[in-house]
Amino acid sequence: MAAPLPWPGILVPSAEDWSLRGGTRSGGQSFEGNELLVASPTARWKAALTIPAFGRDRVCALRRVVALGRSQIWSVGPYERPRAPWPIEPVVGGAVTDRTPGLAQPPLAFSLMLDAAANAAAIAIRRDRGGLLAPGMIFSIGGRLHVIVGLTTADPTDPASGLAIPGGVGVAIRPWLRADLPAGTPIAFDAPVGTMRFASDDTGALDLQLSRYGTATLDLVEAF
Repeated sequence: MAAPLPWPGILVPSAEDWSLRGGTRSGGQSFEGNELLVASPTARWKAALTIPAFGRDRVCALRRVVALGRSQIWSVGPYERPRAPWPIEPVVGGAVTDRTPGLAQPPLAFSLMLDAAANAAAIAIRRDRGGLLAPGMIFSIGGRLHVIVGLTTADPTDPASGLAIPGGVGVAIRPWLRADLPAGTPIAFDAPVGTMRFASDDTGALDLQLSRYGTATLDLVEAF
Protein backbone atom coordinates (compact mmCIF):
# COMPACT_ATOMS: atom_id res chain seq x y z
CA MET A 1 0.00 0.00 0.00
CA ALA A 2 1.32 3.43 -0.98
CA ALA A 3 2.07 5.98 1.72
CA PRO A 4 -1.06 7.98 2.61
CA LEU A 5 -1.37 11.63 1.70
CA PRO A 6 -1.89 14.17 4.49
CA TRP A 7 -5.46 15.42 4.69
CA PRO A 8 -5.81 18.99 3.33
CA GLY A 9 -5.86 21.27 6.37
CA ILE A 10 -8.32 23.63 4.70
CA LEU A 11 -11.04 20.93 4.71
CA VAL A 12 -12.16 21.30 8.33
CA PRO A 13 -15.37 19.41 9.14
CA SER A 14 -18.29 21.19 10.77
CA ALA A 15 -19.48 17.81 12.06
CA GLU A 16 -17.80 14.42 12.31
CA ASP A 17 -18.58 10.90 13.43
CA TRP A 18 -15.72 8.49 14.18
CA SER A 19 -16.72 5.02 15.35
CA LEU A 20 -15.61 1.39 15.33
CA ARG A 21 -17.63 -1.23 13.50
CA GLY A 22 -17.39 -5.02 13.50
CA GLY A 23 -15.60 -5.37 16.84
CA THR A 24 -17.51 -8.46 18.01
CA ARG A 25 -18.19 -11.96 16.74
CA SER A 26 -21.09 -14.26 17.55
CA GLY A 27 -21.69 -17.96 17.18
CA GLY A 28 -25.39 -17.31 16.72
CA GLN A 29 -28.32 -17.76 19.03
CA SER A 30 -29.16 -21.02 20.76
CA PHE A 31 -32.67 -22.52 20.88
CA GLU A 32 -33.12 -20.75 24.22
CA GLY A 33 -32.18 -17.41 22.67
CA ASN A 34 -28.77 -17.20 24.35
CA GLU A 35 -25.95 -15.64 22.34
CA LEU A 36 -22.23 -15.61 23.11
CA LEU A 37 -20.39 -12.50 21.92
CA VAL A 38 -16.60 -12.14 21.97
CA ALA A 39 -14.28 -9.27 21.11
CA SER A 40 -12.67 -9.52 17.69
CA PRO A 41 -9.53 -7.98 16.16
CA THR A 42 -11.51 -7.17 13.01
CA ALA A 43 -12.92 -3.86 14.29
CA ARG A 44 -12.62 -1.19 11.62
CA TRP A 45 -12.86 2.58 11.87
CA LYS A 46 -15.59 4.35 9.93
CA ALA A 47 -16.01 8.10 9.66
CA ALA A 48 -18.50 10.59 8.27
CA LEU A 49 -17.18 14.12 7.77
CA THR A 50 -19.46 17.05 6.94
CA ILE A 51 -17.31 19.56 5.04
CA PRO A 52 -18.48 23.13 4.41
CA ALA A 53 -17.12 24.30 1.07
CA PHE A 54 -17.09 28.04 0.45
CA GLY A 55 -14.55 30.03 -1.46
CA ARG A 56 -12.32 28.96 -4.31
CA ASP A 57 -9.64 27.18 -2.26
CA ARG A 58 -12.03 24.97 -0.29
CA VAL A 59 -14.14 24.03 -3.28
CA CYS A 60 -11.04 23.12 -5.31
CA ALA A 61 -9.51 21.12 -2.44
CA LEU A 62 -12.74 19.17 -2.01
CA ARG A 63 -13.01 18.49 -5.73
CA ARG A 64 -9.46 17.14 -5.69
CA VAL A 65 -9.93 14.65 -2.85
CA VAL A 66 -13.21 13.42 -4.36
CA ALA A 67 -11.64 13.08 -7.83
CA LEU A 68 -8.82 10.91 -6.44
CA GLY A 69 -11.47 8.42 -5.38
CA ARG A 70 -11.27 5.23 -3.35
CA SER A 71 -7.81 4.30 -4.61
CA GLN A 72 -6.24 7.18 -2.68
CA ILE A 73 -5.23 6.62 0.96
CA TRP A 74 -5.43 9.52 3.41
CA SER A 75 -3.86 10.23 6.79
CA VAL A 76 -6.77 11.79 8.66
CA GLY A 77 -8.32 11.64 12.11
CA PRO A 78 -10.80 13.24 14.50
CA TYR A 79 -10.42 16.67 16.07
CA GLU A 80 -9.25 15.64 19.55
CA ARG A 81 -7.60 18.76 20.95
CA PRO A 82 -10.38 19.42 23.51
CA ARG A 83 -10.04 15.86 24.85
CA ALA A 84 -6.25 15.46 24.71
CA PRO A 85 -4.48 14.80 28.04
CA TRP A 86 -2.95 18.26 28.40
CA PRO A 87 -0.83 18.71 31.55
CA ILE A 88 -2.20 20.85 34.37
CA GLU A 89 0.09 23.60 35.62
CA PRO A 90 -0.54 24.23 39.35
CA VAL A 91 0.83 27.77 39.23
CA VAL A 92 -1.30 28.76 36.25
CA GLY A 93 -4.22 26.73 37.53
CA GLY A 94 -5.17 25.35 34.13
CA ALA A 95 -4.14 23.16 31.23
CA VAL A 96 -1.00 23.85 29.22
CA THR A 97 -1.60 23.31 25.51
CA ASP A 98 0.40 23.72 22.32
CA ARG A 99 -1.07 27.24 22.08
CA THR A 100 0.29 28.35 25.46
CA PRO A 101 2.82 31.14 24.82
CA GLY A 102 6.45 30.81 25.86
CA LEU A 103 6.72 27.01 25.73
CA ALA A 104 10.24 25.61 25.59
CA GLN A 105 9.01 22.20 24.40
CA PRO A 106 5.72 20.57 23.35
CA PRO A 107 3.47 19.89 26.36
CA LEU A 108 2.65 16.32 25.24
CA ALA A 109 5.19 13.51 24.92
CA PHE A 110 3.82 9.95 24.98
CA SER A 111 5.36 6.78 23.56
CA LEU A 112 5.08 3.01 23.70
CA MET A 113 6.78 1.86 26.90
CA LEU A 114 7.36 -1.79 25.91
CA ASP A 115 7.46 -3.72 22.66
CA ALA A 116 3.94 -4.66 21.58
CA ALA A 117 2.83 -7.40 19.21
CA ALA A 118 0.14 -7.29 16.56
CA ASN A 119 -3.34 -8.07 17.91
CA ALA A 120 -2.39 -6.88 21.41
CA ALA A 121 -5.51 -5.72 23.24
CA ALA A 122 -3.51 -3.88 25.92
CA ILE A 123 -0.30 -1.84 25.80
CA ALA A 124 1.95 0.11 28.17
CA ILE A 125 2.20 3.85 27.50
CA ARG A 126 5.07 5.98 28.73
CA ARG A 127 4.30 9.57 29.64
CA ASP A 128 7.19 12.04 29.65
CA ARG A 129 4.94 15.10 29.49
CA GLY A 130 1.19 15.27 29.63
CA GLY A 131 -1.88 14.79 31.79
CA LEU A 132 -3.82 11.82 33.10
CA LEU A 133 -5.17 9.25 30.66
CA ALA A 134 -8.84 8.29 30.67
CA PRO A 135 -11.09 5.79 28.92
CA GLY A 136 -12.57 7.23 25.76
CA MET A 137 -9.43 9.11 24.67
CA ILE A 138 -8.41 8.47 21.06
CA PHE A 139 -4.77 8.28 20.06
CA SER A 140 -2.75 7.20 17.05
CA ILE A 141 0.35 5.05 16.82
CA GLY A 142 2.01 3.70 13.72
CA GLY A 143 -0.51 5.45 11.49
CA ARG A 144 -3.51 3.75 13.15
CA LEU A 145 -6.26 5.07 15.41
CA HIS A 146 -7.09 3.47 18.77
CA VAL A 147 -9.37 4.32 21.68
CA ILE A 148 -8.61 3.67 25.34
CA VAL A 149 -11.35 1.48 26.84
CA GLY A 150 -9.83 1.04 30.30
CA LEU A 151 -6.73 1.38 32.47
CA THR A 152 -4.96 -1.86 33.44
CA THR A 153 -2.57 -0.18 35.91
CA ALA A 154 -2.70 2.93 38.06
CA ASP A 155 -1.84 6.19 36.33
CA PRO A 156 1.19 7.74 38.12
CA THR A 157 0.28 10.89 40.05
CA ASP A 158 1.90 13.21 42.54
CA PRO A 159 0.66 12.22 46.03
CA ALA A 160 0.36 15.83 47.14
CA SER A 161 -1.39 17.41 44.14
CA GLY A 162 -2.94 14.40 42.41
CA LEU A 163 -1.56 15.68 39.09
CA ALA A 164 0.09 13.47 36.49
CA ILE A 165 3.81 12.76 36.71
CA PRO A 166 6.16 11.01 34.24
CA GLY A 167 5.83 7.25 34.24
CA GLY A 168 4.12 4.30 32.65
CA VAL A 169 0.46 3.30 32.58
CA GLY A 170 -1.18 0.21 31.13
CA VAL A 171 -4.26 0.67 28.97
CA ALA A 172 -6.74 -1.62 27.24
CA ILE A 173 -7.43 -0.51 23.68
CA ARG A 174 -9.75 -1.06 20.75
CA PRO A 175 -9.16 -1.95 18.03
CA TRP A 176 -6.34 -4.38 18.73
CA LEU A 177 -2.90 -3.38 17.45
CA ARG A 178 -2.56 -3.68 13.69
CA ALA A 179 1.19 -4.47 13.66
CA ASP A 180 4.23 -5.23 15.79
CA LEU A 181 5.55 -1.99 17.28
CA PRO A 182 8.83 -1.38 19.14
CA ALA A 183 9.21 0.43 22.44
CA GLY A 184 9.63 4.17 21.95
CA THR A 185 7.15 4.46 19.06
CA PRO A 186 5.54 7.92 19.40
CA ILE A 187 1.88 8.17 20.41
CA ALA A 188 -0.22 11.19 19.39
CA PHE A 189 -3.18 12.35 21.48
CA ASP A 190 -3.54 15.97 20.32
CA ALA A 191 -3.79 15.31 16.58
CA PRO A 192 -4.29 11.56 16.04
CA VAL A 193 -4.51 10.33 12.45
CA GLY A 194 -5.40 7.00 10.91
CA THR A 195 -5.07 5.43 7.47
CA MET A 196 -8.40 5.92 5.72
CA ARG A 197 -10.01 5.79 2.27
CA PHE A 198 -13.40 6.68 0.83
CA ALA A 199 -16.09 4.11 1.56
CA SER A 200 -17.55 4.40 -1.93
CA ASP A 201 -16.89 6.09 -5.24
CA ASP A 202 -19.99 8.27 -5.06
CA THR A 203 -19.23 9.91 -1.70
CA GLY A 204 -18.65 13.65 -1.50
CA ALA A 205 -21.34 14.98 -3.84
CA LEU A 206 -21.14 18.78 -3.70
CA ASP A 207 -24.26 20.80 -4.50
CA LEU A 208 -23.07 24.38 -4.87
CA GLN A 209 -25.69 27.00 -4.06
CA LEU A 210 -25.49 29.88 -6.55
CA SER A 211 -22.41 28.02 -7.86
CA ARG A 212 -20.45 29.38 -4.90
CA TYR A 213 -20.87 27.41 -1.67
CA GLY A 214 -22.22 24.14 -0.38
CA THR A 215 -21.71 21.21 1.98
CA ALA A 216 -20.47 17.70 1.26
CA THR A 217 -20.51 14.56 3.39
CA LEU A 218 -17.50 12.28 3.05
CA ASP A 219 -17.76 8.66 4.21
CA LEU A 220 -14.44 6.98 4.99
CA VAL A 221 -13.33 3.54 6.19
CA GLU A 222 -10.02 2.32 7.57
CA ALA A 223 -7.64 1.18 4.82
CA PHE A 224 -5.33 -1.82 4.92
